[in-house]
Amino acid sequence: MPPALATMSMEHVAGWLYKGVNMELRHLRYFEAVARHQHVSRAAAELTIAQPALSKQIRELEKELGGIALFERAGRSIRLTDAGDAFLVRARAILALVDAARDEMHERLGMRSGRVTVGAPPTVGVRLLPEVLAAFHAHYPQVELRVREGGTQALSTMLFNGEIDLAVVTLPATQRGLRLTPLFTEQLVIVAARDHPLAGCTQIPFAALADEPFLLYPPGYEMRDVTLAACRRAGFTPRVVLDGGDMDMLLRLAEAGLGITLIAPLALGGERLAVLPIADQQLQRTMALAMRDDPAIAPATRELHEFLAQRLRRSA
Repeated sequence: MPPALATMSMEHVAGWLYKGVNMELRHLRYFEAVARHQHVSRAAAELTIAQPALSKQIRELEKELGGIALFERAGRSIRLTDAGDAFLVRARAILALVDAARDEMHERLGMRSGRVTVGAPPTVGVRLLPEVLAAFHAHYPQVELRVREGGTQALSTMLFNGEIDLAVVTLPATQRGLRLTPLFTEQLVIVAARDHPLAGCTQIPFAALADEPFLLYPPGYEMRDVTLAACRRAGFTPRVVLDGGDMDMLLRLAEAGLGITLIAPLALGGERLAVLPIADQQLQRTMALAMRDDPAIAPATRELHEFLAQRLRRSA
């Protein structure tokens, strides 16, 4: 005879079942269904087995438990005994653990293969993603990774349309239907050649740049919009000497003395540039990880989302 079921821990029950009882998971599932319906025929219909076979399984379970009665008659229905009530709590806890383990294994099976496309602006794509994606690949070598570069507007549209699965974007992102996880915020700066007349300044007002030649990102990049808005607030229209260069080109041209550009510090590497903080405008960008707000997201995409969210927060 087993100890009192109501006083047994789940670990005790599991150990007892393993050591002394010839019980299978189907017994627990059959018992739970009958207890839930309080009716053998209804439970049998749900389980798609014959009623006599189900009744036999319940009798076998009661025998394995030492002859404890789990149910008693109540008219045309049945109800749990006190022992049945206590056993139902333990049975459901064990079934929940088994179901959770099964779901986790299914998730891992889903992670063995798949394809995830990540979108990012050039700064994040060049400075942060290579190391993080390499680490993810070491964990999940069968998942194929793809990268697309672009600005926030283009990436948000591609994400919404299903062309990419994840994206690093600048907040605020106006596209609806996206789940956004903030990553980091950084102050924007002006960069110029080392021998530029302003190179010795520790801070500069944006208005002091009115006569400077500007290097601009292509249309659709948020850094271009931020630059033009900052110029308007300072009361001037920028004199653009290059319009539409990518990040590396703008840095090389600024280093060569062709002009100045507004940039995120994350973009800077080993260039020989003067970095000029802005004194009179709060210019910054907050980056976030975006994913479609869809419960049917593939396991590989969900796993990479969590991986990127954790690693990129630390990288900022």
